[in-house]
Amino acid sequence: MEANSLSKPVYPFLSGGEMGKLMRSTAWSKSSLGDPDTWPQSLQTLLTVVLNSRLPMCLFWGPELICFYNDAYQPCFKDTRVLGQRAENAWAEKWADVKPIIDQLLAGGPVIQKEAQLTPVYHNGKAETAYWTVCYSPVSNEAGQPYGVLITCTETTKPEEVLHHPDESRDQFFFAIDAAELGTWDLNLITHRFTANDRLKDWFGLPSNSEFELSLALEAIVGADQQEVSQAIWNALKPASGGQYDVTYTIANLITGQKRTVRAKGKAYFNELGVAYRFAGTAQDTTEQLLARQQMERAEQLAKLALEGAGAGSFYIDLADNNLTYSPTLSRIFTGVESTGLTRDLLLTYIVPEDRLIREKAYQQAAQTGKLRYEARTVWNDGSVHWLRVLGTYLSDSTGAYAHFAGIAQDITAEVEARAEQKKLLSLVENSHDYMAVSDVEGRQIYLNRAGRELTGLDPDQSITHLYRHEFYVPEHARRVRAYRLSSLLNSDEQANVVYLKHFKTGEVIPCNASYVKINDPTTGQQIGRGATLRDLRPELAFRKELVNSEAILQQVNQRLEMALEAGRLGSYELELATGRITCTAQCKANYGLPADITFDIPDLIRVMVPEDQQRVQGLVNDAVINRSVYNAEYRVIWPDGSLHWIRAWGRGVYDDNGKPLQMVGITLDVTPERMAQQRLERQVQERTQELTAANQALVRTNHELEQFAYIASHDLQEPLRKIQSFASLLQENQDDDQLGNLYLSKIIKSAQRMSALIKAVLNYSRLAKIDDQLEPTDLNQILQNVLSDFDLLIEQKEAVIEYSPLPMVVGIPLQLNQLFTNLIGNALKFTNSNPLIQISSGILSAEQTAQQMGLNPALSYIWLAVRDNGIGFEQQYANQIFALFQRLSNGKSYSGTGIGLAICKKIVDNHNGVIIAQSQPNQGATFTIYLPVHGPTGNS
Repeated sequence: MEANSLSKPVYPFLSGGEMGKLMRSTAWSKSSLGDPDTWPQSLQTLLTVVLNSRLPMCLFWGPELICFYNDAYQPCFKDTRVLGQRAENAWAEKWADVKPIIDQLLAGGPVIQKEAQLTPVYHNGKAETAYWTVCYSPVSNEAGQPYGVLITCTETTKPEEVLHHPDESRDQFFFAIDAAELGTWDLNLITHRFTANDRLKDWFGLPSNSEFELSLALEAIVGADQQEVSQAIWNALKPASGGQYDVTYTIANLITGQKRTVRAKGKAYFNELGVAYRFAGTAQDTTEQLLARQQMERAEQLAKLALEGAGAGSFYIDLADNNLTYSPTLSRIFTGVESTGLTRDLLLTYIVPEDRLIREKAYQQAAQTGKLRYEARTVWNDGSVHWLRVLGTYLSDSTGAYAHFAGIAQDITAEVEARAEQKKLLSLVENSHDYMAVSDVEGRQIYLNRAGRELTGLDPDQSITHLYRHEFYVPEHARRVRAYRLSSLLNSDEQANVVYLKHFKTGEVIPCNASYVKINDPTTGQQIGRGATLRDLRPELAFRKELVNSEAILQQVNQRLEMALEAGRLGSYELELATGRITCTAQCKANYGLPADITFDIPDLIRVMVPEDQQRVQGLVNDAVINRSVYNAEYRVIWPDGSLHWIRAWGRGVYDDNGKPLQMVGITLDVTPERMAQQRLERQVQERTQELTAANQALVRTNHELEQFAYIASHDLQEPLRKIQSFASLLQENQDDDQLGNLYLSKIIKSAQRMSALIKAVLNYSRLAKIDDQLEPTDLNQILQNVLSDFDLLIEQKEAVIEYSPLPMVVGIPLQLNQLFTNLIGNALKFTNSNPLIQISSGILSAEQTAQQMGLNPALSYIWLAVRDNGIGFEQQYANQIFALFQRLSNGKSYSGTGIGLAICKKIVDNHNGVIIAQSQPNQGATFTIYLPVHGPTGNS
């Protein structure tokens, strides 16, 4: 297999020595294994162990037994071209001997070890012979099936040469022993003295004496192995054993405690009587061999753990009967739950119908290449949709026909979602307005986005892989980029500075703000590249220039603005929203009655603000900041001298590039004079409005009274006048009839008296409109006593009963209140068919009762008076009519009166801004309830 000249990705599991480098540069995509990123985890783990081992190791993998080996094993091959070849080609000269061993291991056989194997090795193209102890071990794939053979070797050339050439001199023998790094030992069974070379003594931690007891050497053997070693020695000393001794055990240095594994081989020598007299042999340090084997076992375990840790499920299919063997994880990946009894056809039903064609095409391609790979969606039992990836390999039988199919499945839902996010990120980078680039550790450019190409004058399709990052900068800056940037990034993950790019076509120097970041391998943590983000500073520099040119103009504007603010008593402020700190002008502080040198912040402002305005103003500030609107508020503050002032404030928020509010800037104005003038005007308007309302009400009442007077003039006063005229005419016609003359004269007199009474009543009613300054505190108890005194004779004649409780004081017109009680009590005495019973009660109205009673002012306090009688009563439908002028519900012949008494009562109550209501039923008496303000009509006593 040829090496690929193009740059290949770095695979961490292919690191280690020259063979690792050679494997990384090999074009594996052309082989049956495919790209290394698709290799199973078990193979990746094995290669990590092989390439990093000091023992010669060779791996044959897969149905084709592809060859891998490490640097220590390389001398076993003539050249490196055997890498990636089949085993039968790599070991063509000894394939006949090796194939049965490999077949036995792939069929499930145990580990096989071959000793004293004479094998050619190649140094500088020349072949030399060497003796090896060769260990053949089976290795498994993710499905737990034997899928390859690992060969581990230990060179034993020197001891074997000694055994095969006993005539060599003693010096040559010990030289060979030393070269082979063997320990030697010799036990004299006659003297029971034990001798060993320096190497063995060093391993065991034995004294440097030439001889010592065997028991001392046995003490160095760890307790678990002592019995096995003793038994092996005992067996070797029996003639029937032929004196052979071969045992592997662990020792712990008696001085340092260092542990190592040794393999001791020896022979017992017997005399003619069959008695052993000597026991001698060698010991080989096999610690590395054992560690390699343990590493291999751990590698297999790690491969399984890696498979489980990666969330992958394995499967194995016998193509003869389509029987499926699978791990519980595979079931969970396909269905969402671990279940048994699944078949290939049943698993197919879980794949989304639209993706089954993808699977079918993947199997068609796998039939040609032997490798399966596809990604599809599967619907779990709970209805959720997940992505899976299936990787598999066809396994051939001895005839080369596909007999089995093994592979794994992975849940890649998170990976697919990450890909989508990666596409979004790539789109964001590609469409960014900033220069974004990636270079490798050597400085070669790998990626440059569209904005970067436009900024530097590179065409969209122009290759950049031949360019180094320093070539993008102006010459005088490129040296600093190479020196400073590379060194600084070694100690920092991120750097930022101003750099100068060059335009490749025009040569223009472009200042940029640059930010650099290291890109590390997520597995090894080693730096593999560098990312750069550069922002073109030309627009910003141009803006700064314009800003500098505008500062003088701005300063003039500010000065004029300050003059305008001072002239208008306007104070300006800046509120830091994060800290509540306020920076304001002297006029702003003066608006709050504060000296110019005092510090001022939000808590200070809240403290001087009247409590009723605090929450409202804070809400307006928050709303303006959130809605990006103008803050406009008017509130009251208390100056240090205790005076109340009105402040009007305006403001607008200031925000950063991310929309975060930073400040509120605005102005304040002391509007106390305006507010006080406004309040005076409002009071005047209110008072004038009240006067107009009262005048309007009086006008309405006057108009109503005029209508009643007109009615009186046209009806009530006309009636007695008509009678006088009629009876006067009859009197003139019957002058000679004295009896009729007297009768007519009597009727004329009565009509004249009736007319006179009506005229007096109208005059009394009209006088009630003139209140003037007659209001004064009035004791209603005294008023009642005066009225009862006036009715003493009538009360006695009618045997009337008057019941009353103490009455309150009110501000009113005593004369009118006396008339009110006179009329109500007089009516109660008059309109009755039996002994009158008059009950008078009173009380104070609550605020709630005042609000419920129609016609009362909720701002005033009221008393109520109730006058109840047992008279003839009236229908409730006439309860309002009875208060009109000359309205009489009773028969005039039975009860005397003018019909104006209750109208006078209503007029008196109206004069006091009160209300009078009547409640009655025929023959059930009547109740008159009066509501009067305690402190007079206006509420001011």
